[in-house]
Amino acid sequence: MAESLNEFGQWILDIKRQIARLKSGAFLENASVTNGRLRFIGGLLLIDSGGTLQVVGHLNGDGDFVWSGPWAFTGEGEITGNVDLTGNLDVVDSGKITIGNIRIENGKIYVGTGSAQIVIDGATGKITAGNMSMDPTVSGGALTFANGAQVFTDSSTIQVYKGNSVAQISDSYARIQHGGDVVQIDGAGIRMSPGAVPSEPNTGLPIPNVLLLGTGGYLRKSDGT
Repeated sequence: MAESLNEFGQWILDIKRQIARLKSGAFLENASVTNGRLRFIGGLLLIDSGGTLQVVGHLNGDGDFVWSGPWAFTGEGEITGNVDLTGNLDVVDSGKITIGNIRIENGKIYVGTGSAQIVIDGATGKITAGNMSMDPTVSGGALTFANGAQVFTDSSTIQVYKGNSVAQISDSYARIQHGGDVVQIDGAGIRMSPGAVPSEPNTGLPIPNVLLLGTGGYLRKSDGT
């Protein structure tokens, strides 16, 4: 308030400037609230023209959160409750998804832990269950066990393989092979490779190649002596 007539004119000018600031709304341009609360009942809090809402501390809310446009969260987080996702979910770089004892990471799916863990490799199609594996890239598809034994297929057969032995089954024959010795059953009968039936001497049979049941139940053939 003016204390003299000489200050009265300046006092009027100050009042006009203050009224102009109130009318323009600029009085909140650098405002702050300390240990208080700013409340909007109805209405709208609008930040536009490239403005930024910055929260240093905690953001608490109750109600619906609706957002349109790109967003990014940095740091650890937690979601409690059901989530419905419409669209694609891409986990980039070396991220992973864990659901209970199921983990998706680096193009693989891990189910369980320990010696019975199942691993599905999305790049190769290989499935590993403990020490057993199923690989579609081996011989048209192979099931491999911890001891090296395999069950696999090719264009016409399914085979069981271990070390120097193999059993083959196709539409036209069944074959058992150990090294170079082969026993095969097909439409023509039973075929054996020459080495599959050893010769037995001193049988008393003058005719060679007569089949005999030898010691231990092994099949033998006479040598003609």
